[in-house]
Amino acid sequence: MKTERMRDVHMTTLNEWRDLVIRDGQRVWKNEDGKEFNMSLTDTCMDCHENKDKFCDKCHESVGVSPYCWTCHNTSP
Repeated sequence: MKTERMRDVHMTTLNEWRDLVIRDGQRVWKNEDGKEFNMSLTDTCMDCHENKDKFCDKCHESVGVSPYCWTCHNTSP
């Protein structure tokens, strides 16, 4: 997924991934270029966006949202 598109749809994408993994047991997502990704917030997304303060909290605070991702997901090793 392209960066600009991900900015617009990341919450929808994360919710879809959650549903596919938890409800359907599907763990691999293929993008429009055919590249496969493990559908995992902490193992895939956080591989590149390892600084939660910079990539998550900064944007969420600026738009006034409080996502519940971190009630289950942990950023500590």
